[in-house]
Amino acid sequence: MRLGSGPSHLQLKCCAPVGKVHGSLARAGKVKSQTPRVSKQDKEKPLTGRAKKRMQYNKRFMTLAKKQMGPKRGPNSQAHA
Repeated sequence: MRLGSGPSHLQLKCCAPVGKVHGSLARAGKVKSQTPRVSKQDKEKPLTGRAKKRMQYNKRFMTLAKKQMGPKRGPNSQAHA
């Protein structure tokens, strides 16, 4: 059989199977609407330029000089020494 001659026997599907919606859409956004609205708090502006580099250096290297015992804690750790 040569290419381009005769009817093609390939079948093409037009659409992929579509998933179903889980749960009722009537309850969409229920939790967000029940959550109490909290206004944004005022924050002090972040340091820029030389002052930011100075703060990073002090945080990373000057605190290591104090030599803390035990495993290193991350910057967001709530544990106090």
